[in-house]
Order: sequence, then C-alpha cells, then structure tokens
Amino acid sequence: MTDSPLRDMFRTVLRRMALLLAVVGVVGCVVGYLVAGMPGLWGGAMGTAIVAFFTLTTAVVMAVTADRPQYLASAALVGSWLVKVVVVFVVLLLVRDLDFYDPLVFFVTLTLAILGSLAIEMSAALKARVPYVDPDQRAEDPQT
Repeated sequence: MTDSPLRDMFRTVLRRMALLLAVVGVVGCVVGYLVAGMPGLWGGAMGTAIVAFFTLTTAVVMAVTADRPQYLASAALVGSWLVKVVVVFVVLLLVRDLDFYDPLVFFVTLTLAILGSLAIEMSAALKARVPYVDPDQRAEDPQT
C-alpha cells in the first residue's frame, strides 16, 4: 500500500517537529538552568512539554486521518483541539501560583518552540505535492 502525499507531509512534519522540540528542550533547559537555576530548568522543560503535547498531537491526528473523508478529519482535528485546550488550561491553572519554575524561561521557551513549529508546518505545507483533485474519482462525462 502506498502512502498519500498528505500522509507523507504529516510524517515529515512529525519528524521535524520532534527534532525541533528536542533541540529547543535541551537548549531551553540548559539556558534556563544557567540563567535561573532549577526553576529555569523546570520552566524550559514545561514550555517544551506543553508545545510538544499541543503540536505533536495535532500532527498525529492529521496523519492518522489523512486518507479519511474531509468531515472526519475535520471533526478529529477540532475534537482533539478542544481536548488539548482544556488540558493546557487546567495545567496552567494548576501551576500559576507555584514557584518551582521560572515564568520568563517558560514563556521564552514556549514562544520559540511555537514559532519553530509554525515555520515547520508552513514549510511542509508549501512544499507538499498534494493534488487538488483525485483523478481516480472523476465523474463519467455524460457527453461521451
């Protein structure tokens, strides 16, 4: 069975995203530790973890539903997005008054990881060779 160009695009996004998050995570934790000690390390780890949870689950859902009908892929994307928003909201509410992490390192790591993931997704979408129509599904021409 051959994979669709859309599924290939999402697999490429997953690979690149995992690499980006590994680099941002390590750099964020090391720089955070050097700047703010253990709270900086936790801030870098939490920022990376939240972006990883949010972006990787989107890419996984899209890769799994790439060959499904559009309504099913859209429903899966919106459903997973709602679940992720609730989870991230609850996590942020739970840690907002705690002082074990550095909020500045958390914010900078989160922002850099989000910007990097957006660049990866846009680059993959622009370079993907996904056809607009499916030639196998064309209707019979009534004039022939």
